[in-house]
Amino acid sequence: MVTFRVEGEWLALAARFFSEIIDRVTIHTLPHREMEVLKGVVNVHGEIQICVSLEHLIGLEENDKDEENEQKLNDRMMVVNKDGDIWVFPVKEIHGIHHVHPDLFQNVPVTVSKSKSTFTKEIFKWKDKHVALLDDELLFYSLKRSIQ
Repeated sequence: MVTFRVEGEWLALAARFFSEIIDRVTIHTLPHREMEVLKGVVNVHGEIQICVSLEHLIGLEENDKDEENEQKLNDRMMVVNKDGDIWVFPVKEIHGIHHVHPDLFQNVPVTVSKSKSTFTKEIFKWKDKHVALLDDELLFYSLKRSIQ
């Protein structure tokens, strides 16, 4: 699993989907496209890729933090690839790759907000945090649908 933070939530996705982690680059917005999920396009090694907002897709609330501290953390982007479809999204923090034993997975509690729980397959405890394992099939399907 690759563990990362978007807004105040720790999330995980299978490592097989990750192509690379890049420094934050300029996001070029698209004219006449005012969807919150589609942030725009970015240049990744000379190729134009779609940049999306996981916080808007999943329904995470934005944290109101000091902008200077936020700028220091919000300096990475993840490049993921699912069946040839490449997606780029900004993240606040990246912990990295680690193995999670299947016994550590738990069902999603009922108290988790509906939109977030929709994209969460299971949760696991890592250090002192609860990490949501994203449902990759639903996530990538929803990304495709949201930009059409």
